Amino acid sequence: MLRMMLALPIGVLLASLLFYCLALTTTMAAQWDDTPADTVNFDFLLVERNSEVEVRRRQRPPEPEQVLEQVQPDIPPPPKPPLPQVSATRLDVSVPDIDVSVNVSLNTMNALPVPAPAPVVAAPAPAISLEANPTITRQVPPRYPQRALRRKQEGRVVVELLVTAQGTVEPGSIKIVSSNPKGVFDRAVQRAVQRWQFQKKVVNGQAVPFRVRQELEFKLER
Repeated sequence: MLRMMLALPIGVLLASLLFYCLALTTTMAAQWDDTPADTVNFDFLLVERNSEVEVRRRQRPPEPEQVLEQVQPDIPPPPKPPLPQVSATRLDVSVPDIDVSVNVSLNTMNALPVPAPAPVVAAPAPAISLEANPTITRQVPPRYPQRALRRKQEGRVVVELLVTAQGTVEPGSIKIVSSNPKGVFDRAVQRAVQRWQFQKKVVNGQAVPFRVRQELEFKLER
């Protein structure tokens, strides 16, 4: 009972003090509202962490530039190494026909006494003529000698050969008539000409051999 008597005046005192504080706070707030306050306008930008804050005015973003399509320029292929240029020049050479006669005699048999036959004279063999305008059906170009290629040498070779009745080159019949410079391109010409093939020459319905003379020229591309 004594506690309630003491708590009642204390509670009234605290309530009075609380109302007084509220009234005082309201009065001070009204006084502060009467004073004009300065207004600050600013813009801000969101930046990444650990970066400086930049304050600037808003500007109209620039118009996007038209992106031009990049066209890759055509790159020419690297130039090929110079290839030897060989030209064959046909020579018109006339050779007179040569009549060759062959005498054939038969040996007698020792067992029977047979009189020796009279000598038989064979028909003259046809002369191998030099064809002025032969038709080459397979022409293998000679390889440019590496030594002449390094020295940038040019020249020409005149070669003569025998063509068989089948149109192929007779082995061992190739002969160098002239060459300039001498001995530089001879072996290359002989190796290439040996693989050439020609159109058959027909005389009286029969294929016959003939000779051919060709000029081969070696030139470098400029």
